[in-house]
Amino acid sequence: MCRLFGQHAPPELDRCVPLCSAHNALRFQSHRHPHGWGIAWYQAGRVRVERGLLPAHADEAFVEAARAARSRVVIAHVRDASVGPVTEANTHPFIHDQWIFAHNGTVARFRDVARVRARLEAEIDPVFRRALRGETDSERCFLIFLTRLAARRGAAGVTLAEVKTALRATTETIRRVADLSSARPSSLNFLVSDGRVLAASRHGRDLHVSEAAGDEHVFAVASEPIGAADWKVVPEGAVVGYEGDG
Repeated sequence: MCRLFGQHAPPELDRCVPLCSAHNALRFQSHRHPHGWGIAWYQAGRVRVERGLLPAHADEAFVEAARAARSRVVIAHVRDASVGPVTEANTHPFIHDQWIFAHNGTVARFRDVARVRARLEAEIDPVFRRALRGETDSERCFLIFLTRLAARRGAAGVTLAEVKTALRATTETIRRVADLSSARPSSLNFLVSDGRVLAASRHGRDLHVSEAAGDEHVFAVASEPIGAADWKVVPEGAVVGYEGDG
């Protein structure tokens, strides 16, 4: 299992607060999820990502990255390695073009059953399959999402509705391939963004959402409540998101 955090907010907002200094900040959560960390954001129209293999609470580079992450969308992750060794290639968030992706959970039977791994990879379009770098179930979930999104997106660019549909289709595909009634089911909390849309889906793990309206809008999702924000539980099976300017 892992812990994730995503926020859509004014770029001048200090991300060090929820990531480093607030009550139950993501850095504190890394005491229980110590197998590396990653923070991704958008800078000059491109994705920037910083990763570390130390626990976030023991790595000053995490604080430096949190201070540097000044963009409307920031996604961060601390890892508890259930599938794949602690390497940079296996460290979330994963990146492809403008897309950022993080996962909290585990695909059932992925680690132990080669047929499950092969069938999941068969669900990935060859264009995206060539992008595989690591050994995790999470990276394969990401590429299945991109495959489902590519089949649904409109000519004018991606919408929040299309992202939600692709997230649900990704969850359904993975459950169909990996889950058995006699085995522990997959847990598939996903968090994605292209810099304009930020969306998260819940399946099998806790997920929370917070939104502050007004000029200083803040839309955030997290595995655990952080700080003093008004967090609400995302219902099981639901998808929440934020698009453009609201």
